[in-house]
Order: sequence, then structure tokens, then C-alpha cells
Amino acid sequence: MITTQASLAAVETLTIQPVGDRWRITSSDGLFEGVFTDAKSAVRCAKAEADAHPGHVLMLAEPA
Repeated sequence: MITTQASLAAVETLTIQPVGDRWRITSSDGLFEGVFTDAKSAVRCAKAEADAHPGHVLMLAEPA
């Protein structure tokens, strides 16, 4: 079986990063962004977004 590039699902990354006293989520494609007051809310939202879009992965980054 031959698989072409067009048939492969794109992998997008949702990065969760602390910025000061807030938590920021950004997507690698630039289509999703959010700022949260606590890590639990940020992770919950990012997980829901990743679950809704196959091929999305979560990454917890170091503080900016």
C-alpha cells in the first residue's frame, strides 16, 4: 500500500505555557489561543481541544 503525503493527517501541537501568573495555550497552526488563570483550567481546555481534533498533541513548556 502506498500512502501519499496528502492522505496523512497533520499533527498540530497545543502548547501549554506559564506566563507570569497566567497560563497560555497556543496551537502550532495559529488557529487556537487562550489565556487562563490556573493550570487546571488550561490543561482541561487544551485536552478538550485535542480530543475534538484528531492529530493534536499537548505539550507542557517551560516558563517564558
